[in-house]
Amino acid sequence: MTRLYLALRRNSPITELSAAQASALATLSDYGPMRMGAFADREGVRMPTATNLVDVLARDGLVTRDPDPDDRRAVVIALTDVGRTTLDEVRMRRDDVLTAALEQLSGEQLAALAAAAPALRDLRARLEK
Repeated sequence: MTRLYLALRRNSPITELSAAQASALATLSDYGPMRMGAFADREGVRMPTATNLVDVLARDGLVTRDPDPDDRRAVVIALTDVGRTTLDEVRMRRDDVLTAALEQLSGEQLAALAAAAPALRDLRARLEK
């Protein structure tokens, strides 16, 4: 799976975002606004790394960082419209590359992928718990 992901990344280069930035935007898109600590946990990074990443994304207008209404010491990070549009464009490019690759597979290979899809979705759900 990792090799497939890396091959997809190599063949659909993102020029406007680093892989870490794209991952951060995807996390915020998939899970919604969250505190910095929750964001760091979801991304699997330490707080200083998360803070630096969010600093760059906020500077570029891709995310907002607002005080948490429940705890003024904390901040909540959220995707902006520009961030969502940027992520959608990145995902669309990757989808185009993947679609072109899938079109080169045989019917038998496509059927095998379709048969494996439910198990892969279940595996992802288990890993995300």
